[in-house]
Amino acid sequence: MFTNLELILLTIVLVFLIIYDYFEQRGYFWKDKQGNKLSFKEFMSRWKSGVVDITPVQQTRTILWSFLPIFAGMLWGIVITFIGKVYWLTLILLGSFPITLVQFIGNFQKYKAQKAAEKAYKEVMESGK
Repeated sequence: MFTNLELILLTIVLVFLIIYDYFEQRGYFWKDKQGNKLSFKEFMSRWKSGVVDITPVQQTRTILWSFLPIFAGMLWGIVITFIGKVYWLTLILLGSFPITLVQFIGNFQKYKAQKAAEKAYKEVMESGK
């Protein structure tokens, strides 16, 4: 009747709906910095405005931190697939490792350049006062 992918997607949607309904009935889930309770709608509006105001340096730093679980998962996958004698998957993971490493290095270089530009901008703005 359903394929495995459809069952997985259906399960994810159902879990999301159950969690959403639970938090809506409860009336709050998150608290702001002052400790005030936030509804789901308030949280989402604040989150959206915060995402709009994110700087390129913050975005690049987040991307760099996101590489940690990617590298950990790739290394773990290489070990597990090698132990499990699934060599074709081991080769795929080994082949994708250098690509991911180059992406990380590129983002790290971009982060350093953005930090230097931000520092120079702040110096110029402070000297103009």
